Amino acid sequence: MKVPVGIVGAGPAGLVIAHMLHREDIPFVLLERSPAEAVGQHAKAGMIEHRTVELLRRESIADTILSFTIQNGRCEFRTPADSVVLDYGALTGGRTHYVYPQFALVDKLFRELKRRDVDIRCGHSVVRVREEPDEVLLSGLAADGAPFEVTCEVVVGCEGARSAVAAAMPAPTVSEQRLPVRWLAVMAAAAPLTDHTIYAAHPRGFAGHLRRAPTSTRYYLEAAATETVADWPQERIRSELSTRLMVGDRLADVPFSDVGFVDLRARIIEPMQHGRLYLAGDAAHVIPPAGGKGMNLAIQDAVELARGLIDRFGRANDGTRLVGYSAGRLPAIWRAQAFSNWHLNVIMLAKPPSDPARSEPSADVGAFRSILRQGWVSALQNDPILARWFAHSYAGADPV
Repeated sequence: MKVPVGIVGAGPAGLVIAHMLHREDIPFVLLERSPAEAVGQHAKAGMIEHRTVELLRRESIADTILSFTIQNGRCEFRTPADSVVLDYGALTGGRTHYVYPQFALVDKLFRELKRRDVDIRCGHSVVRVREEPDEVLLSGLAADGAPFEVTCEVVVGCEGARSAVAAAMPAPTVSEQRLPVRWLAVMAAAAPLTDHTIYAAHPRGFAGHLRRAPTSTRYYLEAAATETVADWPQERIRSELSTRLMVGDRLADVPFSDVGFVDLRARIIEPMQHGRLYLAGDAAHVIPPAGGKGMNLAIQDAVELARGLIDRFGRANDGTRLVGYSAGRLPAIWRAQAFSNWHLNVIMLAKPPSDPARSEPSADVGAFRSILRQGWVSALQNDPILARWFAHSYAGADPV
């Protein structure tokens, strides 16, 4: 088949682009490697920034297809010696986060597109992307093993960090950082312990508590890079969460599921476009979960890229915005990376990354970091300028 726009990947970015193109009657095909029943089944992010909701509202996606009702405007920094709750919603004039699990968002967008009979081809793995002067050829295998080929005028890669579209770009600049620790991520089939986010820095390691729904909660635990899921049975997860979050026996009967690791790495590809190829979301940049920026950046990429595609393939027939897509998005992406890096290394990680020259960081280094962290938390509590910067950066709300 031949179509103006090919979208690879049915994650938040790919689905938002699909909705916007469909609204403008611009022909496209969306290719997704997973079968239809597996789309929207993976627990991932869940905090939607104020600016992201405003973008979706302007594109008639929020308040119609997606309903954002549960807000989160406070976060707590907890240590064995202290607990500080920051009301960042008040500092941003009520521009808080919205709690909306990524799997639910993806499922809702996907089902709505299917209801509208949009051309989504699940079970189609793109294995080769070939850019020609006048077109792009996508080839791969369908779920039944049959080969397929799609010819497009432009292709958008939204299929994650192992993007075949990104791999087809000639010699982009890749900036990357990887920390030698990971987070164990689990879902709990139980209501949140509090009505806000908790970041706990304990001598045994970081622990996080994040609301996902009235009856489910996402938890994080700092773990060694060498550990596997087998090293973390239910009882160990429960014990470490109880100790690091300092919640006593409140997790005694809570079942945990979707156990897996999150690598703490940052990666940006520059530029995010080449010729007829464009990247959005994790295909273009990976960010640690500190601060909940990943899904928000993906949706913000998608809205800007879709607007450029609409200008180019719609009535305006103007490619100016599309040409400037990467240059326009990268400053915001780097600002988010900078905030995430600060939040992760200064506030969240309880242990310093190991020096390659020794197996464990020295006790004095760990103690020094702990005192520094306490100083930063105290500054957030008592310095209105720092608190205002954190609140706006964290919530995704521009200062006014």
